Amino acid sequence: MNNLKSIIMLLVLAAISGGGFLSSAWAQEQHFRDRGSHQPYGGYCEGPRWGWYGARTPVTTLEDARKRLEEFFKDQDVVVGTIVDQHKFFKADIKDRNGVLLDQVIIHKRSGRIRSIL
Repeated sequence: MNNLKSIIMLLVLAAISGGGFLSSAWAQEQHFRDRGSHQPYGGYCEGPRWGWYGARTPVTTLEDARKRLEEFFKDQDVVVGTIVDQHKFFKADIKDRNGVLLDQVIIHKRSGRIRSIL
């Protein structure tokens, strides 16, 4: 009988914690939609150089990072600001036309994935 109680308790805890995760994931996704941003976990530029969604295409220089970020944000009225070279990624400021910081993104050097960090 103790075994059955333990199993039921584990199932209840899993359901509660899983529900919390789903609601927080939904809230985060809604946050990014409200901000008018691209995907929160790494957007991807489509085109002849990039291939299928999720393809790994390395970014090795600041110039390449700037070009990819400008392509990624081309449909939005934003400017790619300062880009900083970090160990595994490039970090860039995304600003509006008046220079106000809207977002900070990273672009992973090995995969080319773009992710918001603000």
